[in-house]
Amino acid sequence: MKTKHVLVLGAGGNVSRHTIPKLVAQGHSVSALVRNPDHVQQLVDDGATAIVRDLTTLDEEDWARLLTPFDAVVWSAGAGGSSAEATWAVDRDAALAMIGALEELGEFAPFLVMVSYAGATEATTSEDNASWYAYVESKKAVDKRLLASELPHQILGPTRLTDGPSQGISLLDGPMAKDSETPRELVADVIVESVGRGEPFRRNPLEFEGGSDPVTEI
Repeated sequence: MKTKHVLVLGAGGNVSRHTIPKLVAQGHSVSALVRNPDHVQQLVDDGATAIVRDLTTLDEEDWARLLTPFDAVVWSAGAGGSSAEATWAVDRDAALAMIGALEELGEFAPFLVMVSYAGATEATTSEDNASWYAYVESKKAVDKRLLASELPHQILGPTRLTDGPSQGISLLDGPMAKDSETPRELVADVIVESVGRGEPFRRNPLEFEGGSDPVTEI
């Protein structure tokens, strides 16, 4: 497998804490972007080069400069259930600005791995919960925008995330069960596999849950 220069966005999150050490272990050169400087030392300890930036402050030109050096980009960023305003700014606006910059890069655009959730392109919810509504509509808009583009990308759709160990994967062939769970470590394993391949899986989006099949056989 060819080693790559990888940028992880949202590197302080719970999925990225599994992803970054696994990417490094595979021999990839990893740069990890976070907003909070308190996360820098852990990223360095994990073998990454830390970048401290606020995604919501970047325009398409800023994004293009940031993305150009990389072979692959992992979007694992999110407002994390904070205010609706923050969710729109990160999960929708920043992600769409990044996609626009990737399109401007054309054939030089790095491969994008977008972490979403199962059913995101069809999900609906009430506006009563402003933050959750912002999240659902943001992820839907971004995933649909990506699927309509010609960018090299892979969308990942795990079910409800847990902190259990990764024991294998099961691909969804229909609506997910209400009790469906996906370990965050498994999401990291799928990210690493996707980065290593550098091209989409047979399914895109790839919707999955915890199971027993090897990730390498997706």
